Amino acid sequence: MVIEWLKFQVPPENWEAFIRRDEEVWTAGLRSFPGFLGKETWIDPVQNEVVMLIRWQTRELWKSVPQSVIDELDAKMGELQMPIAESREYQVRKFLH
Repeated sequence: MVIEWLKFQVPPENWEAFIRRDEEVWTAGLRSFPGFLGKETWIDPVQNEVVMLIRWQTRELWKSVPQSVIDELDAKMGELQMPIAESREYQVRKFLH
């Protein structure tokens, strides 16, 4: 499994609207792609950050989402589209006992 980790600087007054719109646009849009396993949203009220943790079956399936779809989903965020402040990629390792 691969984790896509995205951090956004979001003003506190926009948290709920941003998270709701992200669920309606991004999460719903990604559900149709093979390899999408789910998503969590974390809020840091001290730093005014919203972190999205997206789980993918493989990096190849994640990266197979066409740029045109990414652009379309970004546009659907409208006035709530926020720039990504930081992004990371993690590989989940599991060990057999």
